[in-house]
Amino acid sequence: MKRQMLIGTDSFEKLIEGNYFYIDKTLFIKELLDNKNEVTLIIRPRRFGKTLNMSMLKHFFDVNKDSKALFDGLKIMEHRDIVENHLNKYPVVFLTLKSIQVKMCHPTI
Repeated sequence: MKRQMLIGTDSFEKLIEGNYFYIDKTLFIKELLDNKNEVTLIIRPRRFGKTLNMSMLKHFFDVNKDSKALFDGLKIMEHRDIVENHLNKYPVVFLTLKSIQVKMCHPTI
C-alpha cells in the first residue's frame, strides 16, 4: 500500500499513527545528545519542519508519555543505549510561536 503524504502537519504523532509518509529524522536525537553543547539553535526557513522536529523530540523525551510504539521501526531504535537512557525520561516544556502574528506599528515622531 502506498503511503499518503500529509502536507502542513507539525504533529509527529499524527504522521506516525496515521501511517503517513515520513522521512526518518530520528537520528537528529542522537546528534543532539552527542554534540554536548549547552545550547542548540535550530534555524531553518519557514515550512522547513522545525516544529515537526520539535514534536518528535517532545515525544521522545517527555516523561509524561509512553512513546516507544511511535518510534518502533525508526532509526533511533537501533541505538539501544540512547533508548534505554533517554526515551520518556525527562520533563518537557513545549512552546511554539508558530501561530503568533506580529503587527508592526511605527510611532509618530
